[in-house]
Amino acid sequence: MQAALSQTALGTSGHAASSAASEVFEEPDWQAVCSRALATPLPPAAAALAGTASGQPALAAGRCDEPALYYGFGEGPNYGAAIECAYRQRAYPHPGSLEGAGTLAMLYANGDGVPRDYALAIRFACEVGGNGGSNEPERIGRLEALRDGRLPFGTTFDLCDEQMSGAMGAYCSDLAEKQADVGRARRIGDLKAHMAKQAQAMLSALQEDENAFEQARMKGEYPGGGGSGSVGFALDDQNKLREQFVMNLERFSTGKLPRASLATRQRAQQELDAACAAALAQPRNPNAPFGNPTVIGLKATEAAWEKLFKQWMLIVPVAFPDLSQDAAATELLRLRIHQVKRASY
Repeated sequence: MQAALSQTALGTSGHAASSAASEVFEEPDWQAVCSRALATPLPPAAAALAGTASGQPALAAGRCDEPALYYGFGEGPNYGAAIECAYRQRAYPHPGSLEGAGTLAMLYANGDGVPRDYALAIRFACEVGGNGGSNEPERIGRLEALRDGRLPFGTTFDLCDEQMSGAMGAYCSDLAEKQADVGRARRIGDLKAHMAKQAQAMLSALQEDENAFEQARMKGEYPGGGGSGSVGFALDDQNKLREQFVMNLERFSTGKLPRASLATRQRAQQELDAACAAALAQPRNPNAPFGNPTVIGLKATEAAWEKLFKQWMLIVPVAFPDLSQDAAATELLRLRIHQVKRASY
């Protein structure tokens, strides 16, 4: 059974979630449940795997890519390697990490590479503890509902089924972005195959500038506010930017853009200049925490966008010779105006 991230984690670009994923199951006595589970010795097979992992201190510093092994991200999951990796990272945990025990809870709950064992899944979910946010009652309750047949057959368990804390949201948003990147890379590959050789060579530079712009916006312009959830919300915003980039390529390839003249383009540029000036004119704290735009961040993001825009203007006539350059420029300018105005609150 291939693991699938929950809709909460994947957003609109991920796998469709079953209606069961939205149901809430709470275990009011979860602390007592966890106390009993953690006091119960591991069964022989699990104890052997845990012992093997604990006996490899030389591997403690090495980080295996547990999410990639478990979810696959386009390559297909490798549950055998995921089990070994999870036990190793359980034996040598990194502070605050959701990996190790969290992945083991999913593996045993879903029967991925190991016999399904809800008792073990609950035990490992209990080991996650506060690293998974303050939703232990829901996490344990959902596993009990699966164990007791109160959820439809085939319903899977995922750590991101219930995410409440900022740290958990950031973890799940990162997983969602990696999963979505697989499909986006495939779509870009399909478009690239139909481009002229010169345009294919230019596409890499365009993607590099797009990535630089995304990083600049996430660090210095994203208006998500501070707090523990800001990183996750910024990752969601970055995911939208990446999706928009691919959508731009697809729309440009079909030529389906509103008509625009040079005058239309110039008006859009003037509106963008005014939006940037308005954003910079607002009082800004130069030492604002992550998720709060700063003057330095706004300027850095705009510089990165201008570099990206110039690259778009270079590739458009080569990759999409039938497309009006004014139409393409106007579309990009209008999208940027929307982004800057969001950063102006």
